[in-house]
Amino acid sequence: MLSAVKEIGKLTIEREGRQLLDVLIEDPNSNGTYEKVIAITFDKIGDEIKFSSVELEDYEKSKIMKYLYRSGAANGADFTPTAKIAKDPRGTFDRKILGWFAILNKKQIKLTDEERKFLESIKDQLEKNAQVIKDEISSIRDETPKKIGIFITLKIREGEGSKTSYIGDYDVFRKLLVYQVNEKDKRCAASDKVCSICGEKKPVVIGNLNTYAFYTLDKPGYITGGFREETAWKNFPVCFDCKLALEEGKKYIEQNLQFSFCGIKYYLIPKFMAGVENVSDDILDIFCNSSKLVSLKGQVVKSITRDEEDILFYLRDAKDVLTVNFLFLQKMNAAERILLLIEDVFPSRIRKIFDAKERIDEIFGDDFTFGTVRSFFSKSDPNKRSPDLDGYFLDIVDRVFKNRPVSYHFVLQFVMKRIRSEFVNGENFYKAVKDGLMVLTFLEELKLIKMEEKDMEERLFEDLFKKYGSTFETPVKRGLFLLGALAELLLRKQFKERGGKPPFLKSLKSLKMSEKDFKGLLPKIQNKLEEYESFDKGKKILAREISHYLLSEKEGWGMSVDEMNFYFACGMNLADEVAKVIYPGEKPEEISVGQKN
Repeated sequence: MLSAVKEIGKLTIEREGRQLLDVLIEDPNSNGTYEKVIAITFDKIGDEIKFSSVELEDYEKSKIMKYLYRSGAANGADFTPTAKIAKDPRGTFDRKILGWFAILNKKQIKLTDEERKFLESIKDQLEKNAQVIKDEISSIRDETPKKIGIFITLKIREGEGSKTSYIGDYDVFRKLLVYQVNEKDKRCAASDKVCSICGEKKPVVIGNLNTYAFYTLDKPGYITGGFREETAWKNFPVCFDCKLALEEGKKYIEQNLQFSFCGIKYYLIPKFMAGVENVSDDILDIFCNSSKLVSLKGQVVKSITRDEEDILFYLRDAKDVLTVNFLFLQKMNAAERILLLIEDVFPSRIRKIFDAKERIDEIFGDDFTFGTVRSFFSKSDPNKRSPDLDGYFLDIVDRVFKNRPVSYHFVLQFVMKRIRSEFVNGENFYKAVKDGLMVLTFLEELKLIKMEEKDMEERLFEDLFKKYGSTFETPVKRGLFLLGALAELLLRKQFKERGGKPPFLKSLKSLKMSEKDFKGLLPKIQNKLEEYESFDKGKKILAREISHYLLSEKEGWGMSVDEMNFYFACGMNLADEVAKVIYPGEKPEEISVGQKN
């Protein structure tokens, strides 16, 4: 994956002609919350620098190079005297702003007399006016809504205020930023070694790469070199060129290639298998042209992820000269944890998934996405505050994209859990059944689950069953489906005659019926229909078909309770389609129980 991140970074650097500092600096407002800037302002007249004021400004994206921000250690100074305000504004000033000038105590730093005098003058003014500055910073922070982030930087007015400069306008701050980055890298480095990313022998490789926070040398797991940092480069040697491309690649991906997969954030990372020269410009622009990406995200297209800005639709027709990686990354404070990495997905696979989606849309007259799957794999308890089934959901996503089998009974277990809940609560039962049938049909369409099939003679409902592929290709499944439809017709009749909750619902045992229960259910339904004088010709035909299919199955159906009740519930949900066959041109009851409730 890192080689793919490096490749996108290298492309961006080459296409945009970016320089070293362009790559090293970070956007302090990258997450969109740091909208305000506190500028500690100085006046420079001749060689003399005097503290002037503390000013609040709006963040401007065009000034990113002027802010010259690059984050450092959480409890120490950043790489420049520009820093985000933490919980304690006063502490931020002491550690991050004034604390940065401790760099002047390092004798190995080569500064001209003019540069050193310039920096010492600023430090002196910060120290003399520290209390005033901290009071102002704290006051501004208190008066600004907490949801708005603020960062601090330095600003200098020269002459009579005709020219205003920020730290990024001065060579000395830019030089010291590069120096600190290089010194940090050299603490764990080796000469004339092979880079683990580009595979080339380089004059210097480093071993403390921190582009992604899931790699670190301060944890027991990274033990090559016997816990000695000077030999830990052996874990993950990276040359400076690759490090630079990795940083730019990560920055570009986070800003432009982050999407939502049913509410879970992920990064879409391309990998050009045969080199970029074999990839069309249109496809390259999708990944490497930020303005083209913005344009594509604004268009309305079919989505499988439920994200309106998703660009997978545009990749499905690409040639298999590239693959994409899906990186689901969870940020926890300063650390990062990989939830799931789906590597090397070909465009042809994406195309098959879209084709299956379109087939499901056609069958059910609905818009199928992975959000339909997510509805069953979100919360183990509807009352939970946040999702706790992300792992199960992402495992299914991984299997779909990598063409690996999915456990039919595992999925059915969660499908039936939601269906039963909706059935008992009387809320969205019919939608839950439809969604469940869509999910299973989608997985079967991709041949990720295998439905049992048996040879059967063609009968009255053959066209209806064929519509759903292999879903109903055994006698017992067809019998249970039709039995569910007959039960639904009875419930509609009771609702119409009596109003309120149909009494026969109790006989369905919250959809936890056993094989024995189902075998005794047909005569019960038939008797009730006769009591209502509603066991007409159409329902008699339906009862005959149910009997045929259930009696065609050998003793002991070999089905779980979840599976039997699912097919029964499907029949209830699709009772209107069954009615079209037994009552051509008619509809026996106009309103279903679920709709009325």
